Amino acid sequence: MAFEKICIDGLGILRISEFEKYGVNAFFTTRRYIDSNNFNLSYKWANSKEEIDKNYFILFKNLSIDYRNIYYAKQVHKNDIIVVEKGFNFFEYKQENEADGLITQKSGITLMTFHADCIPVYIFDKEKRIISLIHSGWRGSLQHISKRAIDILILQFKSNVSNLIVAIGPSICKEHFEVGKEVYDAFLQEFGSDICIHHEVKFYVDLKKAIEKDLLEAGLKKEQIIVSDMCTYEKEDLFFSYRRDFKTPEKLGSMVALMRMVR
Repeated sequence: MAFEKICIDGLGILRISEFEKYGVNAFFTTRRYIDSNNFNLSYKWANSKEEIDKNYFILFKNLSIDYRNIYYAKQVHKNDIIVVEKGFNFFEYKQENEADGLITQKSGITLMTFHADCIPVYIFDKEKRIISLIHSGWRGSLQHISKRAIDILILQFKSNVSNLIVAIGPSICKEHFEVGKEVYDAFLQEFGSDICIHHEVKFYVDLKKAIEKDLLEAGLKKEQIIVSDMCTYEKEDLFFSYRRDFKTPEKLGSMVALMRMVR
């Protein structure tokens, strides 16, 4: 089970191959398109809206996604989760609802989250046919957003943990996620010393391991969890990274995670 690098009409993208056999598309974009390494999907870090609109048209067309049936939320680095009943037209709707997690049981709706180092978490219930897509930065991870999504699936949708598959996507790795002492201490208290690294005067946190630990405590087994070893900070040829390039804003950009049930 892994994130598979594929190219669709010149678009470099990662696909979670394990989900495909269940009729679920799960993708994570890269910065690669044909001969360019600037396939940016962030309106915030762009020269023009038209440039990003064009990239989204390419993305939706190449992945055969109906842009009139999209759902994303305004990400605010908390642990709120929205149960999605209906999508909207990506190019006509300005989203104001705040959440960093999405859940839907409706086939055809494409869930979308935005990333530039933060972790995408994809959750699928094979029996109930429910998908969930999470944007987990350090604040959301500290607030156990992935475990909260599992709790909602169990309590509200009556999911059985044994029927879940979860994928933790590309993000900044522990070697490059330096934090202040206050954040380090908060993670130490919530997750324990095995996800906290202290080198002399520097402090680091392993966010992927923190999320995996939450999932295991929620009742999942190791074999139900796919963890990407790709680091957005290190792989400059594939990914934008806020932590790597924040001092040179002209280099900044964003990837997106996408998830939908097609049957």
